[in-house]
Amino acid sequence: MKSNTFNYSLLAVGVAAVMGISTSAIAETKTAEDAVVINNIAKASYSVDGVAQNEVESNEVTVNVSETGSFSLIAQNDDDTVGDDLNTGLEVVPTGVAQFTHRLENLGNLTDTYTMALTNKTDDTKNFDLATTKVTYVVYKDDDTVVRTVADTTGTAFTNTDIVLEKNEYAIITIDGKTAGNVGGDTQNLTLTAKSTYLANQGGAPADAIATNTDESITKLPVLSIVKSVSQTLDLNNVDATAEYTITVKNDKTAAYAADAVGIKIVDNLPEGLKLVTDSLTAASITTTGSATKGTIAQNNKGIGSGSTIDGFEIIGVDLPLGETITIKFKVQQDTTETLAKSTINHVSVEAPLGGGSNVTIIDSTDGTSGDENTNTYYPSGADTENENGTAPTTTGGDSTQPLTSNQRAVTLTGPTTKEVPNTSTAATQAVHQTVITNTGRETEGANAGELKFKIEDGGTNDKVKPADTGNITLVYDKDGDPATTNDLTEATLPYNESGEYDVNAAFPAGIAPKGTVTITYNVVSAAAETGTSETTKVTLIPGGTDSPVAPAPVVDTTSVKGVTLVKSQALDATCSGNVADSAFSASTTALEAEPGQCVVYKILATNTFSSRPVTNLVISDLLSNFSAGATAQTISPTTTTGSNNTITVAANNDNTSINTTVSPLAATNTATLKFSVKIKP
Repeated sequence: MKSNTFNYSLLAVGVAAVMGISTSAIAETKTAEDAVVINNIAKASYSVDGVAQNEVESNEVTVNVSETGSFSLIAQNDDDTVGDDLNTGLEVVPTGVAQFTHRLENLGNLTDTYTMALTNKTDDTKNFDLATTKVTYVVYKDDDTVVRTVADTTGTAFTNTDIVLEKNEYAIITIDGKTAGNVGGDTQNLTLTAKSTYLANQGGAPADAIATNTDESITKLPVLSIVKSVSQTLDLNNVDATAEYTITVKNDKTAAYAADAVGIKIVDNLPEGLKLVTDSLTAASITTTGSATKGTIAQNNKGIGSGSTIDGFEIIGVDLPLGETITIKFKVQQDTTETLAKSTINHVSVEAPLGGGSNVTIIDSTDGTSGDENTNTYYPSGADTENENGTAPTTTGGDSTQPLTSNQRAVTLTGPTTKEVPNTSTAATQAVHQTVITNTGRETEGANAGELKFKIEDGGTNDKVKPADTGNITLVYDKDGDPATTNDLTEATLPYNESGEYDVNAAFPAGIAPKGTVTITYNVVSAAAETGTSETTKVTLIPGGTDSPVAPAPVVDTTSVKGVTLVKSQALDATCSGNVADSAFSASTTALEAEPGQCVVYKILATNTFSSRPVTNLVISDLLSNFSAGATAQTISPTTTTGSNNTITVAANNDNTSINTTVSPLAATNTATLKFSVKIKP
C-alpha cells in the first residue's frame, strides 16, 4: 500500500537513512524542517603481498547538530508490506480479538511527548468496541532494554494518552482490538495517530506534527456444509434389517470469508425408534481428505428415544482445513421398544469453537429450525440454507439431510458391465449391456404405473458411441429371483423411447414380486469411433408411488472401442548386416540420422486390442513411394504373429507398389509384425 511518509528537507532524508528507514518513504515519519545532520563514512585501501585490494567503507556515523525533532510511526504486523503505515489482512473471528502492533520511535535528539489517539474508521462494515479493546505499550532504549511497560489501557482511554520518549527510545504499541457484531466477510478498520508536542510547537501546519497508521481486519470463520444421506428404506418386518447413513462435512472454501476449522465436534442423536449398530461406527468408518483429522468417537444414549439403547454419538477433536471433508458412515436398525415413524428425519449438527479471543462456538445443523443453530448470527444473511429432501445444497455452506422411510418397499440396482465395440458396429458387433433390478422389500414393485421406472442415458461426451436409438429394450422377469429355476421367466420388450425413460409396469403389469428380479438388456452402438476411446452409459432406477423407497445408486456401464493399433518403429543398420537387436528400434518422432550406403530397418506392429474378438482381412502395408526418393527396398522379413489361431494369408512381399502382408484372422490381443529394410541411396 502507498505510504504516507513525509520528509521536509534533504537533511531529513539523512536522518531516515541513519535510523535504518528507507528513504523511499515506507513509513509515517515526521521531521522538523531545520534539522541539521552530519553523516560520516570512513574509507580504507590496502594491499596484500604487494597487490592492491578492494577499497572498504566503514559504517556511517551521524551527528545531529542543533535541536532536532523527528519521529516515525510504523505498522509492524507481518503482512505483505511490513514497515509501512498499514496493518492489513488480519483475520479475526466474530466477537474475537485482532492484534495489531506498531512501533513509535523518537528519531530526534531531544525528549518528546507524543499524544496518541485510537478511533474507528467509517469505511468499513463493522467497528471495534473501543471500550473493551486493550492497548499495551512497552518503551525500549535503542539497545532493546525495557524502560517501562503500560498494560491493558482501554481503547477509549488510550486516546489522549501521552507517551514520553527520550532520544534513542522507541515504544512497541500492541492493540488487542475487540470486535463486536461482526459476521463472516465483515471488515473493521482502526486509525492510530501520534502527535509530536515538539513539532506541534514549531508553528508549522498541524499535519506536520501527526503521524497516522491504519489497522485493517476481516472476519473469517469455518463455513461448514453438512450433507447427510441414507442408503435404503428400513424393512420393519425384518428386525435385523439395517439402513446406512453417510454424513459428509466439508469446510467450504468457496466462501471468501472461510477459515480453517479446529477441534470441531460432530453430533448425531438418532430419532425415536432407531438405534445405532455399534460395530458399524469405528475409525475405519471415517474417511478424510487432505490433512483433515478423524477425531475421537464417543457412542452414547442421547438419542430422542427414552430407553438406554445406544442411539447417538459424538465425534470430537476434528480438524477440518479449508476445502477438506470428513465422511462418516454408520448403520442403524429399528429399536423395537419404541415406535418408528414411517418417514423420519435424522439430523446432525456440527459445533466449531472459534477461539481467537472469542467465546463463540458456531453451531451448524441440517435442522434449520433448531434453536441451537446460530449460523444466522455469524454468517452473512442468507448464507446458510437447509433442505430435508436429500437434494445437494446449492448455496455456499448449505446443508441437507434425507428422510428415512420405514416400510416394506426396497429395491436394488446391480450389474455394471464393460463391453467392447469396433470402430463401427453392426447388429452382430454392438455392445450388449445388462442391469438387474431386484425387489428386496416385502411389497410388489411396479404394479401401478409410475411406481417403478428406469432410465438409460448417455453418460459421457463421446458422440461416436451411444445407446442404440432404434429397436427395443428387452426385459426378463424372474419371479423368484433364483437363476436355478427357469420355468418362471417372462420376457417382454419395450420400444426405444427418445427420453430414455421406461416404466416396468408397461412390461409387467402385475409388477415384480418380493425377491423377484428384472434383467434389463440394452445395446450400445458405434459409428466411426476412434480405437482406444470409450463411453459410459448410466442406468438409473426411479421409484415412485406411496412410501417410495430410496433410489439406489445408478449403474454405470462402460463401452470401449477396440480394433487394430499400428505402431511403426525404425532402427539403423549401419553395415546393412540385417542383424539389428529389438532394443534398437524406436518409434520416436526424433529423426534417425543415417548416411548414404547405410541401411534402415522398419518394423510395423499391428495389435488387435479386442479382448475376445478376432479381426479379419488385416492388411499391413508401406508404400514404396514413402521412401523410394531416398532409399531402395532391401530384405523383407517373414510376417510374424503372437499367440495362436492366426493365419497369414499373404506372406510379406513387395508388389512394386508397396511392401505388404495380410493376416486373416488375427486373434484377440495378438499382434502381427511386418519388417523390412531399405538402403540409403548415394
